[in-house]
Order: sequence, then C-alpha cells, then structure tokens
Amino acid sequence: MKKMSKWVALVGVLGVGTQAVADGWHGYASLGAGITLDHLSDLRAKGPALHGYLGVESPPGLSIGLLAEVSETWGNELRDAARQDRLERTQLDYKAVGIEARLRFFRDKPINPWVGARLSKSWGSTFAPDEFGTFLRKNVDTTSMAFRVGVDGWFSSRWGISAATAFQFCDVKLSRESVNECAKLLQSVIVGPVVRF
Repeated sequence: MKKMSKWVALVGVLGVGTQAVADGWHGYASLGAGITLDHLSDLRAKGPALHGYLGVESPPGLSIGLLAEVSETWGNELRDAARQDRLERTQLDYKAVGIEARLRFFRDKPINPWVGARLSKSWGSTFAPDEFGTFLRKNVDTTSMAFRVGVDGWFSSRWGISAATAFQFCDVKLSRESVNECAKLLQSVIVGPVVRF
C-alpha cells in the first residue's frame, strides 16, 4: 500500500506540473546574481555569485538546459601559522558548467514555483589552512551537483523575474595531503530576469 501511495503522489505532482496551456515547446533563459553562503563549516565563507541558464521547456513544464555559475567567497580571518604576523582570509571559489532539469508548476498562473536538479563540472579554488595552520592554495576540478527550488513571477507572457536558492554538493574540494574531501554544503541565493521565447 505504501508503494502505491508513493506512485499516486508522484503522478499527482507531475499532473500539477502539467496544468498549463499546452501551447507547445518554449525556450527558457534566466540570468541572475546573488550570494553564496557557507553555513556549515567553520570557514563561514560568503560572497557574490552569478548564474545563467538556457533551456528548452516542454508543454508539461519540464525544462532541460545548460547552466553556468561562478562564485567567489571569503571566510573568517585566521592567523597563518607560517607567518605569525599575518592574518589571512579563507576563500572557497568555484566555476561550474553543466546541465540542469527543472519542473515548473502552475504554469497557467502568473507565479510559477519550480524545483530543479543540476549535474556539473566544477573548478574549485580554495585558500584555507592545513592541519598545521599554514595557508595553502589548492585548485581542484570535480563533479558536483545541486538541488534548486525557485519561483518565477511573470509580468507578461514573455518576461518575468526569477528567485531561487540552491543547495550545492562538492563545488569545492579541500585537499590536505592525503585528505581529499568535498567542502561542506554551500547555499546560493540568486535573483534575476527570466525570459520565455
């Protein structure tokens, strides 16, 4: 019975996503700016982010497209163990290019909430202390992913504004000798114009 109720819920969610005027396929593009936040690590990095998305949207409200994202963040100031007289600021920077799928709901309304998932290649750069407190610069490329939730508000049938937040996994790696692990979960908040064509 539990399995059946899960399938019914999935069909219901997809059905809500298809409540739109079935007027064919659309192009969909957004460009936004915002902030990246590192809530979970001791580094407490934050800084500006840019995000671009270009996709194709099907009549049921599912869009698949290409994305590009870049962010530069700075964290707390810490004393460099190698140079006791110098305070350094940690950095967690990344560039990501990949694909993202989005499912939009209530497309016949002026406000459309949506959910998305991203898989991308990320080029991360960290400037952080090792286990001895010495600051090291590391450049790492990795596969990353993110889950995104957002809402689009439409001024017309073509133009609108989009606001979204993403929870991002492995955009930045920390490499310290034998340790090679993903940084803690990053969150981005992005706002910008969106166009449907």
